[in-house]
Amino acid sequence: MNKTTIDLRVIQLKAMDDFMHSVNNEELIEEWLTYGVPDEASKDDYYSIAEDDELYNDCVKIFIRTVKNDECYY
Repeated sequence: MNKTTIDLRVIQLKAMDDFMHSVNNEELIEEWLTYGVPDEASKDDYYSIAEDDELYNDCVKIFIRTVKNDECYY
């Protein structure tokens, strides 16, 4: 995977993480914090996830499920 792809993924992860922290549903945010991006993620955390296809794709799936959830109040 090239550096540009990883950098774009990091930008996306940060944006998704910011959005997820605005969700007013503890059950939904708990899945993100457990299986997605850790709370108070560092730059290294974002890069580690972005470089791993499986972890990155899991984060995207959790994000999509949360956004589609009717109980996602933001």
